[in-house]
Amino acid sequence: MAARPGALPPGPLFRIVQVEVAGEVDLREGRWTVRGHANRPEAVVVVETTERPRRRFGRRSRPGDDDGLVPVARLTVVDADPLDADDPDRWLAAANGADELHAALATLRRLLHLHRVAAAEPDPRPLRGRDLVRATLAYGTGEEGAYGRWTAARPVEVPAQAPERVRRSGRGIEADERLADLLSGRDAALAGEVLALAARRDLADGRTREAALGLRMALEAAIAELEPWRDAPHLDEALDALRDARPAVAAAAAAAVRGGLDDAQLEDVRVVLGTLFVALGRRAGGRRVGERAALPPRRDAPR
Repeated sequence: MAARPGALPPGPLFRIVQVEVAGEVDLREGRWTVRGHANRPEAVVVVETTERPRRRFGRRSRPGDDDGLVPVARLTVVDADPLDADDPDRWLAAANGADELHAALATLRRLLHLHRVAAAEPDPRPLRGRDLVRATLAYGTGEEGAYGRWTAARPVEVPAQAPERVRRSGRGIEADERLADLLSGRDAALAGEVLALAARRDLADGRTREAALGLRMALEAAIAELEPWRDAPHLDEALDALRDARPAVAAAAAAAVRGGLDDAQLEDVRVVLGTLFVALGRRAGGRRVGERAALPPRRDAPR
């Protein structure tokens, strides 16, 4: 934890999370207030651009290498509510850094999503945890937070700082095999799975109305696209489950159009979205590269 000289500053203290992302984000430099229900402030986000030395990923520089600096976006999230802790240093030492980072990223993604809507940006840059090059959990005064500073802080590990073997272990050979099949034409990306991925992203970022509406399109597309694959192991019952889910998904989508989902409808969206990914996974499950064609058989082909 960073050293804190002297006594605590007067006035309320605030929770601060700062992250750095290589490159630039789709926000101009400055301060942005993120508001919630009834226009109540939830956080202030400070956007800055700085520079860091180019990373070498474990190898030494060679003659001719560009040893210059690369741009880095520094994003500071300052909670709008004062820190409720009698001993802020003890809070800082005991706080769950991963949870605090997750909450800050949710705020940043909401801000970036609203900017995308305001700018009519069809191709936004995503903000993913694995893109972070540094993260810090801190507390400080409101004035300190407004300038991306703090009273005391400690680092939070991000994926880029983990050992290479740990970072690589989470990739999964299945995704690499599927990519090889997609590139070679042995498989095809279904509209249903693309729409389902968008719905899952909306749900993860708290955009429940968009998730419900996207799920309805994804469900209908997937049912139609998976029909030629009914003979795949366990896919038949998964398709039946998707058909049975149509009324619940339609009700959730209708509620989304009217203004919002209740808790039961939100749970329906989560459950059906999970069922949809199970069905999509079973279409290509248990297959090795080159073992059999991943495209559906022609309807006139002998069986």
